[in-house]
Amino acid sequence: MPGRQLVFHGYQSTEWFVFWLFTVVLAGGLMMVLLNHERRLVSRRVGISLLALRLLVLAALSTTLLQPTMTWTIDRDLIPRIVVAIDLSMSMDTTDRHATRAEKFRWARALHMIGNAGIDDRLDDWEQAFARDHEPEWVDEVESPDPQRRRQLARMRRDNVDAVLAEMDRMSRKDIARRLLSETSSPLLDQLKNVAHVDLAVFAKTVEPADAESLARYFGDRPQSLGAEVSDLSQALDVSGTSRDSPLAAVVLLTDGRDTSSGNPVASARRLGQIAAPVYPIILGTDITPKDLAVGSIDCPQVVFKDDNVKMSATIGTGGFARRELTVILERDGEVSQTRTITPDGPEVNVDFELDAAEVGRRNYTLRVEPQPGETRDDNNQKPFAMNVVDDIVRVLVLDGAPRWEFRYLYTALERDERVEVSSVVFEQPYLGILNDTYFPRRLDIPRDADDLENSPFTEPDLVIVGDVRPSDLSEQALQLLEKYVADSGGTLVFVAGRRHLPQAYRSPLLKQLLPITEHRPVDLTGAGETGAPGQRGLRLQLTADGEREITLQFDADVLINRRIWSGLPGHPWAILGRAKRTASVLAVGIRPGRDQNLDNERNHGVIVHHHYGFGQVLWIGIDSTWRWRYRVGDKYHHRFWGQLGRWAAENKAAAGNEFVRFGPVSSDIEEGDVATIRAQWNQRFLSAHPDLKASAVLYRTGDEGGQERPFSTLELIPLEGRPLDFEGRAVGLPHGQYRVTLVMEGANAGAEPVETALFVHKVPTVELSDLSANRDLLNELADVSGGRVFDPHEKDEIADLFRQEAAIDSTRTETELWDHWAMVLVFFGLLTAEWVVRKLNGLP
Repeated sequence: MPGRQLVFHGYQSTEWFVFWLFTVVLAGGLMMVLLNHERRLVSRRVGISLLALRLLVLAALSTTLLQPTMTWTIDRDLIPRIVVAIDLSMSMDTTDRHATRAEKFRWARALHMIGNAGIDDRLDDWEQAFARDHEPEWVDEVESPDPQRRRQLARMRRDNVDAVLAEMDRMSRKDIARRLLSETSSPLLDQLKNVAHVDLAVFAKTVEPADAESLARYFGDRPQSLGAEVSDLSQALDVSGTSRDSPLAAVVLLTDGRDTSSGNPVASARRLGQIAAPVYPIILGTDITPKDLAVGSIDCPQVVFKDDNVKMSATIGTGGFARRELTVILERDGEVSQTRTITPDGPEVNVDFELDAAEVGRRNYTLRVEPQPGETRDDNNQKPFAMNVVDDIVRVLVLDGAPRWEFRYLYTALERDERVEVSSVVFEQPYLGILNDTYFPRRLDIPRDADDLENSPFTEPDLVIVGDVRPSDLSEQALQLLEKYVADSGGTLVFVAGRRHLPQAYRSPLLKQLLPITEHRPVDLTGAGETGAPGQRGLRLQLTADGEREITLQFDADVLINRRIWSGLPGHPWAILGRAKRTASVLAVGIRPGRDQNLDNERNHGVIVHHHYGFGQVLWIGIDSTWRWRYRVGDKYHHRFWGQLGRWAAENKAAAGNEFVRFGPVSSDIEEGDVATIRAQWNQRFLSAHPDLKASAVLYRTGDEGGQERPFSTLELIPLEGRPLDFEGRAVGLPHGQYRVTLVMEGANAGAEPVETALFVHKVPTVELSDLSANRDLLNELADVSGGRVFDPHEKDEIADLFRQEAAIDSTRTETELWDHWAMVLVFFGLLTAEWVVRKLNGLP
């Protein structure tokens, strides 16, 4: 209820009140003196009127000096808000036929498919018998003295229960969630709406808000935008947000607890606990591991060179089939290529295959496991993947100021790769005079003409790596040629930080233009406080979301495993961090153990940063000790990193195009649901000559009916903000298949030969179905860290009872300063005007 109160703030100061009182008394006395003087000039009635008006002016002024303020206090009940999030990922389509009879019986009771309040005691006895794996006593002797009647009644009850359990065998976890929410005699949604505001959401890879009407559609036809191939519990927990009108009281999750994302749902639940919003999961499904075979993660390079030794490794879930012979089949382009017979001794097994890279071209593979009797589902028994074999050699040029450790290990790693031709220039190196010259060349032959790229050392390389080179050895003319190599030839340039020269000793505007970072600053962690094993000290690298998608930085195909590998790599005692330019992508940031774990702005802590430059690309590596990644693992990660970087550079330089344009998808292999980004990078002179150029990309889907290619989509290519030479278009929701992408131009001609390339969209290689058991342990952890509790379906009615309590009170206090209000000013000057008019009408001065 609102409460009003008039407060005079002037009373709060004794000195001010004494001054106010003295002023009022003095003014009143002066008015009386003036009245005695005026009574000789005007009538008594006029004098009294003037005195009244003057006293009213004094009253208004004195009241204003006391600073009167009107306050209102409004109390209102705050109704709590509950977020109900429903898991609609692929694992929720599972039917738990392998659950125990006791579990299925409890679920049936929760859905009100059997029983009523009058026979609950009898159903409790039957449930206890099922839990002990005993046959229930269907009929008590007291129910009927006739043995035949008891047998008939027992048969009827048993048949009824068996029919209910058979129906549960056909019901998916998603069906159970739908019935719990809205299709029982006491639906969960109705119960919660009686005690709180309810916000509905559905989630899988992404999360989308819902209401009662749209929820039915989500259950019936799950949209592709939801990304059912991944379940991300952290998305569901982070959707809660804030509300001005009602506080968040809890998050209710209807899920099987399977989380196959790269998120951290425990951290999200802990944040909810900090605002007193517990998580109440309702676990759907059984935590008993079903009999199921599933192809999990597949680790295979997307691009390899002809005659490479290619190894594909896959993880296969074999729950319930331990010590059973299983057949694993590798198909290539629809035909059986290799088979393996495995006998697993645990819930999963790794299988390796050697892939043939003798022929140039694209290879489409499918890895599958023969279905077995008794499997819970067989739609997860196979998974496609692809590999592209190219006939090329990676040509790498390494420039360094001295044969430092980074150079030695880097050069050795590249030299050992049979598909890499490496040359190098080391400007400062010892020379003992035993050989005719130093082991490595010491001079970079730069032509006099800065436009003569064809006669420069940068003509052939796919990749140029610049280390700690002095500015005097890498002249401005050499930098101009490097800039043309990147911008016009589509080359890849990698800068590796140096402690002596690069980049801090340079004052070249061109180098600043090439680098993807600004505001670079060194970090030195070689002090006495940096002790311990290499994995526990120094600056370590943490991949960003962009970095985890970059194949060059993938040491394992599985995102979680790759993240663990990077977190376990040794730290670096020295680095140069930088602020990424607006058009650059931060791939890895630098963190220190126990510190910097939550970077406010990863763009200020970039260690590995990438940006496109013209037709090519530039990569900044802010450490000089990638060789430390060899600690206890040898060449495993160090060689893979630099080998993948070389192949990445060769693939970029071989992109479709001509002297006018480079054209193609940013990534030629994507998954269903991903955005296909098509980019055209124009030559500056060509674009200047055609300022009104309009371009588009036409996608033809190959392999359609009749073997005909038909235009599937046309994308308008739009200039990027801040990058006028780069035009981009994006396609969303492309179905799986192979596409031919052709560049179409209006108002220009970029050569007689068509500019086109290929795009491949794969079915999502999900691990969502690799383990179909409900994850009660994870849900218990989410509940514990947030102050909540895990509920089984038959306990759903207890959730609403947690909120049947006195509503919280929200008190809102509003103040209006009367002394500063326009009405007070109007009264004051109105009275002064009236007093002046009376005086003038009666001839007073």
